[in-house]
Amino acid sequence: MKKNSLIFIFVAIHLLTGCISKENVELIVHNGKIYSLDVNENIHEAVAIQNGKIISLGKNNQILNKYQSSNKIDLKGNVVYPGFIDAHCHLLSYGLQKQQVDLTSCHSFNEVLEKLKKFANENDTKWIIGNGWDQNNWPTKKWPTNEQLNNTFPDHNVVLNRIDGHALMANKRAILTSKINPDTTIYGGHIEIINHELTGIFVDNAMDLILNHVPIPSEETNKKALITAQNTCFSLGLTTVDIAGLTKGSVELIDKLHNSEELKIKTYIMLTDNEENFNHYVINSNGPIKTKKMNVRSFKFFADGSLGSRGACLINPYLDNQRTHGQLLQNIDTFNTKLNTLKLYGFQACTHAIGDSANRIITSSYANVLDGSNDLRWRIEHVQCITDKDIEILGKHNIIPSVQPTHATSDFSWAIQRLGIKRLENCYRYYQLKNQNNLIALGTDFPVEKINPIHTFYAATFRKNYDDKPLGGFQPDESLSRVDALKGMTIWAAIANFEENEKGSIEEGKAADLTILNTDLITCEENEILNSKVLYTIVDGEIVYEN
Repeated sequence: MKKNSLIFIFVAIHLLTGCISKENVELIVHNGKIYSLDVNENIHEAVAIQNGKIISLGKNNQILNKYQSSNKIDLKGNVVYPGFIDAHCHLLSYGLQKQQVDLTSCHSFNEVLEKLKKFANENDTKWIIGNGWDQNNWPTKKWPTNEQLNNTFPDHNVVLNRIDGHALMANKRAILTSKINPDTTIYGGHIEIINHELTGIFVDNAMDLILNHVPIPSEETNKKALITAQNTCFSLGLTTVDIAGLTKGSVELIDKLHNSEELKIKTYIMLTDNEENFNHYVINSNGPIKTKKMNVRSFKFFADGSLGSRGACLINPYLDNQRTHGQLLQNIDTFNTKLNTLKLYGFQACTHAIGDSANRIITSSYANVLDGSNDLRWRIEHVQCITDKDIEILGKHNIIPSVQPTHATSDFSWAIQRLGIKRLENCYRYYQLKNQNNLIALGTDFPVEKINPIHTFYAATFRKNYDDKPLGGFQPDESLSRVDALKGMTIWAAIANFEENEKGSIEEGKAADLTILNTDLITCEENEILNSKVLYTIVDGEIVYEN
């Protein structure tokens, strides 16, 4: 072949290949480190996104040579993770509390009073609702009484929810408004009475005697609360939230806001254990409800209360109050009947259990109904104190532990007073729980704890709080590896939600839910983790937050 002919062929090929158009896509993310968290834990440099889905992953040149987009994110070496999932939280409550009095920073009851007075002066309302007080942060560490509330607010109804949501204080006006008889008794609840007088403390099921009289927020108020909470979640890298305990009306509002695209965060919903929900979503339904952004297929139950309010149900009495073991909040026969109904209709059970007695009872009930290996993915929420014998039941019956690592790092300073050193060894056992089924779902329980998922990661891996305490970590043998902690916030949380085929890892065909940080959580120094910044949050290929 002549030289001129070879040159002509070469030029022709070059022109033809140069004219081959690249495929247009909605978004290209490139020039970074992308942790896929797929089964092989592959790491990529770039990803192409179309129609809200991941369509290709690979090296920078592989993606950029094949695809083009008017919307690109140059990561400049920053790091991409599957969109963070909070496996247990209270989205609506968080938003509503932003409109009430925040008491979490108060270090004395006098500080509580000052915040309440400021709110009363600035707001024309008959009801003052506060949230987040914790007597463990006060000098005396004793339950308060409502005497000062009565004197300061004789004409207001005042209701103050404790940080854990398992106790409240009400002033005399709120008690009178609620028409509570001092002789009232309630199963699974406690009304504190000293010298024949109500002190204002209501614990667990007794709280409803007050809360049922608090004015119900309007739909507009709830809408504002949800959108406020969503915006905070996006700013912290959350793309899916598991909302624990919602009524039918709240579920319908979330669905409405999803349809209007005012709410874009994805939701996995645990329904409140009440008759209306059982009848509507189970007995008279066609099974679980699944939309693009909402999944309704589980029920939230309460086995007991919390350690902080001494409502957690323990095998042995509290060390700092030998008169009580805490209390069980469920009638077990009724609970078992409900579990059988959920199994029949294909719904998931998610049960709050804190104390070792509560966890023993719940694991036993689950085991009897599940009857061996299964894929029903029933969960125990918190699993805070549990014995070796009862941990093994999780493995035998494929029960998923759903825990909140910041509970351990918030509680360590006072939990020893409740239980003592030896009994505390059976609490906050995240490593042992994970080992049963090589799976653990991680969340925050916000607004009980702070909302930031980076705190979850740090507490799980280093067993410290955001003040870097305690030195050396609390029970460090129960820490998770960095990769396992990340999986607990992504793919394992997705599995706990029956959603691993659509989210939780960065793979072709899955939703383009991405969290982009300036920090490599897997390789960075410990002191860099809490300073991590969210650069972008992406849901279904849409940038919903940009820093």
